[in-house]
Amino acid sequence: MAISAEHYVPQVARREFSLGRAVCAWLLACAGALLYLALIFAAPLAEASGHTAVSWSLYGVFAPLCHQIAERSFYVAGHPLAVCARCAGVYAGFTLCLLLYPLVRSLRRTEAPRRGWLVVIALPCVLDFLVNFTGLWHNTHASRAITGAWLGAGAVFFVAPGLADAAQTLWRKGERREATAPARGLGAGRAAAS
Repeated sequence: MAISAEHYVPQVARREFSLGRAVCAWLLACAGALLYLALIFAAPLAEASGHTAVSWSLYGVFAPLCHQIAERSFYVAGHPLAVCARCAGVYAGFTLCLLLYPLVRSLRRTEAPRRGWLVVIALPCVLDFLVNFTGLWHNTHASRAITGAWLGAGAVFFVAPGLADAAQTLWRKGERREATAPARGLGAGRAAAS
């Protein structure tokens, strides 16, 4: 038996969007990105200041994420950054674009761009790598950093909507737990006894 569209009952409850939750998630992401970027610069500064254990720890944290070839890295205080020029560009581009994100796109938007845009944002990095790999042109610290910054900035448009959406879901689960949690304390025992 066919049922008309007017009688359709959605299977997923429509959820209310909280801009406050999205802003909170964005602020936490900005703080995390700034801290991460600061640690990249802290490694050579710690080394220059004679805090070898701290610098080795910081370089060690970034070692699984980057090749850390000194010849391909920017230097601060006479020591290479904790990541190469391309990775530094990616992290700096991501952080800057994340900080400016609400000026470009509403935090209320939780849909990511179409996947085809991933090609657009990754293509400059791939081309910069390929021209160097094939020997057609030798890339520079600047070309690595700029193409990396383009990739990092573009990644924000895929990550930020996901963070805003996740904030809605996580806080909502927390609210449901609080609403269904049994009352505790002295008053709870009296309420149960009566």
